[in-house]
Amino acid sequence: MGKTDLIQSDSDKHFLHTSVLLRHASGDSGEAERQIETILTKAVVAKRRVWISSILFAELRPSMFVAGRFATLFELTRYLRSLATVVTPDPNTMMRAARLRDAKWQRPAGARQADEKPQSMSLSDAIQIASALWVKEVVGIPDLEFLMFDERSSNEGGSGRRLSLLGLEDYAENADASRDEMAAVRSTRVEPVLPQRSSPHFVWAGARHRRGPGVP
Repeated sequence: MGKTDLIQSDSDKHFLHTSVLLRHASGDSGEAERQIETILTKAVVAKRRVWISSILFAELRPSMFVAGRFATLFELTRYLRSLATVVTPDPNTMMRAARLRDAKWQRPAGARQADEKPQSMSLSDAIQIASALWVKEVVGIPDLEFLMFDERSSNEGGSGRRLSLLGLEDYAENADASRDEMAAVRSTRVEPVLPQRSSPHFVWAGARHRRGPGVP
């Protein structure tokens, strides 16, 4: 568990974390640029289904916007709303986000340092995870892939580092993990990085994270 392998994407349904869209808009998505562009282009012509959280629009601070791929902030938001289904969380989803934030995410004793403290999920990440789970469970998209970058360098999370969403399974080893925690861990979370070698299929450099009895 917890290692990153090259895996083929077997879904055309994606929930996009704000980190993916913000990096794409600023031209800072590196190796993932071509893959993200492909997903968004195909979403425009309905060959892929894409969901985003409405929290994205609160994170698009005008003072931080730099014209580049999009000339104006309005152009960017109009583009995103034209291709994606915007998920605005209902009270039940928001309460699930609160429970995810309340959880203490910690590595097992044998893997953590002596002074390592439990981490908490950021508000933005908790809302997006809960919203992606809503799409998966309520809308009925069992093969939904949550597309994200690993944002570990932030000061959120209580230990000076942001809790890694891609590595959640490494922080949920406690036997009394809640149903919400396990649902988050079992969600499919991948990072959009293409391998260097050519391939007739899209391949993701990310880990497919699933936990539980009988689940590979």
